[in-house]
Amino acid sequence: MDLDFKQILKGSMGNENTVEHRFEGDALIISCVDCDLAPEPASKECMKCIVDRMSESGGAKRIVLRTGKDIEISGASGQMIRNISSMKRCSGSLVRNKGRCKRCPSSRDRAMEALWNDFPYPNYSAARGCLGDSGPYEMCDRCIASTQRTISQIESDLDEMRRGRYREWRRGSPRSRYLRSSLSPSLLRKLTANAAIFWRPSPDR
Repeated sequence: MDLDFKQILKGSMGNENTVEHRFEGDALIISCVDCDLAPEPASKECMKCIVDRMSESGGAKRIVLRTGKDIEISGASGQMIRNISSMKRCSGSLVRNKGRCKRCPSSRDRAMEALWNDFPYPNYSAARGCLGDSGPYEMCDRCIASTQRTISQIESDLDEMRRGRYREWRRGSPRSRYLRSSLSPSLLRKLTANAAIFWRPSPDR
């Protein structure tokens, strides 16, 4: 599959606390060798891992899950993953918090950790629950208000993305019609089920 966007936001690689991943040319390579699960890009676990790795590293033209048989993701699916990963990367604090801000229970980083922890079903209620109504200083109130706006924007953008992709699948885009005509009935049922699970609007929190 082809995907026409440039590699962006190159970041640090090889964090020992994360899944091994690196760039090779225009591809982000994610090692699945030590994972206990079978690589299945449409599954919740794989999707969360892919988005986490790309949000750490930056965008790539292709995503390759390295296992016994490599799985490549690009095209519209790769674009979607890059968009979500960029959204996650930009949702955290823009500066390194210190002192009281770092310890604050209402910090943006704590709220975003709560929001993204259950991806692909972001927990907006948990994120908002991290925020108090106000803080001891005016700058605290500005930070809380900014974080609330960010949560609302992420919720709006992700829900619109989900609804649009799910509608496209149900209507039958040229690509989905091709897939339906070329896949075996059993595999088609599995793929359709995965699409419905992932792209339906997230459950109310």
